[in-house]
Amino acid sequence: MLEIKGQIDNIIYTNESNGYTVCELLTDTKLFTAVGYLPFVNTGDVIVANGEMTKHNVYGEQFKINTFEKVMPSSLMEIEKYLGSGIIKGVGPVTAKKIVTKFADESIYVLKCEPYKLAEIKGINIEKADQISEEFNKMWELWQLVSFLQKYDIGTVNANKVYEELGVNALNVIKDNPYILLDILYGVGFDKIDRIANELGIEYNSPYRVSSAIKHGLKLALRNGHTCVNETSLMEFVENILGVDIDLVTNEMTSLTYSNQIYVENDMVFLKEYYEAEENVAKKLVSMSMDKVKKCVNLDKKIEEQEELIGIVLSDDQKKAIKMVFNNKVSIITGGPGTGKTTIIKMLVRLFKYEKMTISLCAPTGRAAKRITETTGEDAKTLHRLLEIGKTLDDGIDLNANISKISQDVVIVDEMSMVDIAVMNYLMKGLKDSTRLVLIGDSDQLPSVGAGVVLKDLIESDIIKTMKLTEIYRQAQESKIVVNAHKINNGECLDLEDNNGDFIFVKETNILEQMIKLISERLPKLRKI
Repeated sequence: MLEIKGQIDNIIYTNESNGYTVCELLTDTKLFTAVGYLPFVNTGDVIVANGEMTKHNVYGEQFKINTFEKVMPSSLMEIEKYLGSGIIKGVGPVTAKKIVTKFADESIYVLKCEPYKLAEIKGINIEKADQISEEFNKMWELWQLVSFLQKYDIGTVNANKVYEELGVNALNVIKDNPYILLDILYGVGFDKIDRIANELGIEYNSPYRVSSAIKHGLKLALRNGHTCVNETSLMEFVENILGVDIDLVTNEMTSLTYSNQIYVENDMVFLKEYYEAEENVAKKLVSMSMDKVKKCVNLDKKIEEQEELIGIVLSDDQKKAIKMVFNNKVSIITGGPGTGKTTIIKMLVRLFKYEKMTISLCAPTGRAAKRITETTGEDAKTLHRLLEIGKTLDDGIDLNANISKISQDVVIVDEMSMVDIAVMNYLMKGLKDSTRLVLIGDSDQLPSVGAGVVLKDLIESDIIKTMKLTEIYRQAQESKIVVNAHKINNGECLDLEDNNGDFIFVKETNILEQMIKLISERLPKLRKI
């Protein structure tokens, strides 16, 4: 691997989102093209880069940078070029030349430590001198921060987020308490930060370490689908992974509780934002469940008319579900596969449109939203698209994110079993007070990937009006998958006869080999994939 020191002479291309940069790097002997992830670099910056020479099919020889570190310009030419690049507000090529001419090798020191001397230059007053120095020091701190994070394999694209959160003294704050990075950066593990802390000399029984481990335990629980953890279990977990006395863990639990970073209720411990998310969802839904709605006149007759128009006959339970929706601000329709949930969605859309009410159809995933569109003929969106939170949450979960308000009169959410507490919280924030909410899904399906089993909990709360569909319709009865799914839910033996349908039973101990054969050979023969 080569190490090259040079000054960035020209930036050809920069990807603002990830810092990928193509630039011209000027060394003492030559000018050549360099490529790599170089966030926060500017024309005039001096860097020490490690990488290798490569040859691009179109652009020729390039130095591919793996890691880099910004260093302070040293020669007078480097200093003048850096200052005159426009990176420091208030300093252009002319002012840069004046600074270097007057202070020579002392230019950097004056900018950092004695900015008042800049006022000796014509055109620079004391106020402007302070502004120039402040801007210079800001860039210097950012340099140092990028270099520090790189040493510990924390992507340089994270540096800006850390800087925005912690300000000019970010590096000093991190050195005092590296565990603060866990609260700022999404996806950075406790073990990595713990190693950094150890190298920085942080004591193993530091309150910072213990409190961070407590929050780490709660975050692990979130990844496993739990919004809270038993208090005793959490304390034992922290005691074991840190090797500290249980009294230290107790003290930090108390401290985190008083500082409102965690909540303890009925011996269960929550991260503050998840406790507040559950509380927000619960309060909003309870309030909606008590709200009165305008009665739909002649609903039975309108249902009959729509049945004739689209050529279907609804079951009594399907009609009850539709009436329940029209009589309540919030309602739940649940049932296994083949029980007619999609037919109800079609009918609800037609009836609400007849009532001159606007509707949003949505689901937690793109595939589920596409399926609604295909089966109903109506446009459906993902919840993230509906609430316009995709870009907001690119780097993780922010339960306090600003959510776009939904303008429609009715929101119908399908595949509710896949909705976690974070997305449900966003949805509650996006609803207007007048909006009706219809939640549809199979509570017996696997829970969401994220934390919380929202649909199941809402049904079991018995607060929201719920209709459970149990009848399997004729077309669905032809599917062994549907039939056996209901048998499993009912505790009945599976129907394993006739392996030529959509349900295949394979008795085998070598699961991996059978899965490969199933995916590569048997399924393609049964279905045109």
